[in-house]
Amino acid sequence: MKRPRSTFLLCAITMLTILAYRGLAIGAEKVHVGYSAISAVTVPLWAAQEKGLFKKYGLDTELIYLAGGSRVVLGMEANSIQVGLFNAGAAVEARLAGGNTLMTGSVYDVYYFQIFGKPAIQSPKDLKGKIIAASRAGAASEYGIRDALAHYGLKESDYKMVYVGGTDARVQALQQGLADASIISPPNGLIAQKLGFKEILNLMQMKLPFGYMGIGVNESWMRQNRDAMRNFFKGYLEGLALCRRDQEYAMRVVGRFSRIDDREILLESYRTSIPHIPEKPYVKKEIIEAALKLSKRENARSADPEKFYDNGIVKELEASGFIASLFGKK
Repeated sequence: MKRPRSTFLLCAITMLTILAYRGLAIGAEKVHVGYSAISAVTVPLWAAQEKGLFKKYGLDTELIYLAGGSRVVLGMEANSIQVGLFNAGAAVEARLAGGNTLMTGSVYDVYYFQIFGKPAIQSPKDLKGKIIAASRAGAASEYGIRDALAHYGLKESDYKMVYVGGTDARVQALQQGLADASIISPPNGLIAQKLGFKEILNLMQMKLPFGYMGIGVNESWMRQNRDAMRNFFKGYLEGLALCRRDQEYAMRVVGRFSRIDDREILLESYRTSIPHIPEKPYVKKEIIEAALKLSKRENARSADPEKFYDNGIVKELEASGFIASLFGKK
């Protein structure tokens, strides 16, 4: 008995659909993306992943959280991570040591930190002889403590740093009495304040040049996958544009990743982050120069800053009109 023609057509269409779907999945470029902080400046990355914007541009991305930029860079040097969001100082240190990490974009060009401490500590100079919690050696938090306190005449030998992990762990270090002060990223500063701790220093207001968060890449991987890196930037920038348009959505994403539901804290997170993230994320030479100045490596003194970053993809996206299509001409 012959099957109806329509049955064969239906089977053929079904098989073609399955094969097309599998082709898309196979064709998608797998990219592991590391990020170093649970903070509001990471929201465009989270939004791009959640809304499928990387998939839109042909990437199969997996986000990996590793507290501290030095850990992300280690993953990139091992090629287990191809792209990362982390502090520029970690990339500079890796490259000074002969590594392959290259900065290709900017996310936040000053320290995104506050230092909170026990109520008895009245000023930054009072941190002399105190224990200050940071995330880990080589992380932006360590650079922030060193850089900010140097402005108040304090040397590294004047205080002790302890490494406890992410921002929430640094708040807990205050609560548990493991540290006299902690360097904290919004929105956790307001949490520390509500717990009775005092803001000693606001590094955001100091506006010291530092690549708190940038976009880095394994340079060897980018040479062979330049289209994939360009598409990563497209997804990321579209995520930023979405967060600019929809503040409520961006706040929900911050709340979900940071496990915070206090609206006042989420509003503060948005206010201090999204409006300040550049639409044209060029790496600035002075940011690399600042990282070289903070480095303890001897070869940092003679290093050429321009060997540590590449703005080529951002230039391409601006020249093509892609950035203007998201944010308008400015």
